[in-house]
Amino acid sequence: MSNPTYPADAGASLYLLTVLGKPNSGKPAGARDLHNATAGNPGGVAAAKSLGDLSHNVFLPAGTDNDNLLFLDTWNSPTGVGQFFSDAQVLEGGAALFADREAVLWMPAAGFGSYSLPVPSGRTVGAIGLMRAPVSSFDVAGPAFAADSASKINASRQLGQVAHQLWVPVPMPGSTPATEVLGVDVWLDKADMDTWYASATYDELGSSFTGAPVTSIWTPAGKDWIEW
Repeated sequence: MSNPTYPADAGASLYLLTVLGKPNSGKPAGARDLHNATAGNPGGVAAAKSLGDLSHNVFLPAGTDNDNLLFLDTWNSPTGVGQFFSDAQVLEGGAALFADREAVLWMPAAGFGSYSLPVPSGRTVGAIGLMRAPVSSFDVAGPAFAADSASKINASRQLGQVAHQLWVPVPMPGSTPATEVLGVDVWLDKADMDTWYASATYDELGSSFTGAPVTSIWTPAGKDWIEW
């Protein structure tokens, strides 16, 4: 088997691609077969990997008031992302799967207090929480988020938090990225996550927000969905 040639900018720096949208099936779970035939097509998967797509994970909404579907993809090549999603077949597959969608490429928010911890043996990820919020500036938000992480990491780990990752938009040529932050919290158990969110306060962050954060809760789609 020949080794693929990766994009020149493929390296150890990671980027998060979020794809959030309403599936044409109406119900997110009903999109499984079409997802597996489009995003999970072996040829498409191989092409994505050759361009720097290191992982593709699917999440379903935890509540009944959310009919969106969420993909979290980890890439190590911004140019590979652009090349892959400019392909006509990829665009066609996305249109077949989603009635509408938003795709955003994020890079790590340096100095914001992100962390990732090992998953204990025999355990798996049970849920994730997303928070997306506009901030006054990254210079103001960074210390506030870092202080919030430092004050909570020990207590949240006791309830099973695996990761707390903060991201900011990747600048794209010809456009000015929004001054906003995406938080991705990874948990072992949804019930414990709900307990944490019901009692946690965010006083450290309030002064950096310029609008209300948008939050949502998600669960892994399961082994019947093609992931890598």
